[in-house]
Amino acid sequence: MIQAGQSWSLSTEDGVTLTADELVTTLSLQHDRMIGCWQTLSEAQWSADSRNEAWTVHDTARHLADVLEVLTSQLVDEPSPFSVGEFNPNSTPDLWLSYSADDSPDATIERYAAAAVRHRECVGERMAAATPGTALTPYGPAHWTMSVVHGFWDAWLHERDIALPLGIPATSSPDEQRLVAIYALLMGVVPARMMELPFEAVVAFNGVLSVTVAAAHEAGQLTSAESGAVGSNLSGDLHEVVDSLSGRGASVQEALPGAPDLLEALAAFLRS
Repeated sequence: MIQAGQSWSLSTEDGVTLTADELVTTLSLQHDRMIGCWQTLSEAQWSADSRNEAWTVHDTARHLADVLEVLTSQLVDEPSPFSVGEFNPNSTPDLWLSYSADDSPDATIERYAAAAVRHRECVGERMAAATPGTALTPYGPAHWTMSVVHGFWDAWLHERDIALPLGIPATSSPDEQRLVAIYALLMGVVPARMMELPFEAVVAFNGVLSVTVAAAHEAGQLTSAESGAVGSNLSGDLHEVVDSLSGRGASVQEALPGAPDLLEALAAFLRS
C-alpha cells in the first residue's frame, strides 16, 4: 500500500493512498446520505424512472444494495449470494435484481444499511492490516482497494440517477468529489490500456470543489492522482465532467472542450 499523503492517488498496482479512516469516512458519508434520502421518498417516487430509464428508483436502490453485498463477499473471500458465473455488465445486474424483485422499499433500505455497515467494517479492517491482494475490476485484476473505489464511483453516479429526475439535490462532500473525480478520469483512460497505448490526461474539475487530476496509462498500469499543475487546457464543471466520462449527460467534448477522442471512447460505449 502506498503511504498516505496530503494528495490522493489511485493505482491499479498499488491501490489507494487514502488512509483507512479517510476511505471509510468517505464511504460512510455516501451511505448515510443515501439512506436518509430514501427514507423520505413517497411510493410514487420509488416507482418513478431513474435517469437510467430501464430501471425505476427502487430498481436502482436495489442494485446498490446488491453491489455492496457482492463487493463485501469479495473482500472476505466468501461466495457471493449472486454467484452466477462471469460478470456481464449488460445482463448480470438485471439478473441480480431478480433476487429482490418482491422486496418493499423498506426492505431495500434495511438490506442496504446492513450491507453498508459490513462493507465499511471489512474495508477498514483490511486497510488497517495492510492486507495485500487483487480483485477483478472492469479493466482486469487490480489492487483490491480499486474495486472498493469502483463501487463508490458507481454509487455516486446512481445516487444522481435517482435524485436528478426527482428534482432532489444531489449533493456530496468535498472528499467524495475529490475521490470521484480522480476515479472518473482513471476510468476515462481505460481505453488506452485496452489498446496498449501510453496516454496521459490532465483535467481541472471545477465547482464548489476545484481539483486538478492527472491520469495515465503506462505499460499496463493505470494511475490517477491529484495534481499541483496549474492552467490545464482541459477544464469543466466537476459534476458534468464526471457524468460525461461515465456515459451520462453531455458528450465529453461538450462537457470538456478540447478533450482528446480517447477520453470519449469509454463514455460512448457506456451510452450505447
